[in-house]
Amino acid sequence: MLRRAWDNLEEALLCLLLSVMVLITFVTVVTRYLFNIPLSYIDQLVPNLFVWVTFLGSSAAVKRHAHLGLSALYDAMPARLQRGVDVAVLLVTSGFFAVTAWYGVRVVLLQMENKMMASLGYPSWMIGLAVPAGAALFVIRSLEAWRRHRRGLPAPPREPAQGI
Repeated sequence: MLRRAWDNLEEALLCLLLSVMVLITFVTVVTRYLFNIPLSYIDQLVPNLFVWVTFLGSSAAVKRHAHLGLSALYDAMPARLQRGVDVAVLLVTSGFFAVTAWYGVRVVLLQMENKMMASLGYPSWMIGLAVPAGAALFVIRSLEAWRRHRRGLPAPPREPAQGI
């Protein structure tokens, strides 16, 4: 059960946060246009939650092997070269996110000194924490993918390309 919760962590949080964002947006639009009561202070929460969605989404993407890429080039490569490219991408992106997590922690510590956000009255570090938490989760998911690769286990199926 714990393993299942870990495997679905990002998706569960993303569903929750996106639902809250939609609900907030709906309520603020209804109150503004039907009742002429603007709730702009609550509306400012949506872009702050979007920071969390962005970083959790990057972690979910690396877990599902669904990150953006040049699939036409990648698909034309032999399988052995694809595995090498996968490892190189994981190493480079994990390095970037590890540095991002490190500096994100430093920023959060600075934000903890400045107790409240002026507009909403909740601690600014609650939003800033999305950067190191999401970046660290990305690195963990990358390490899981690396372990899968080293054991010769297949990567999760790539998400089909969406678009035009």
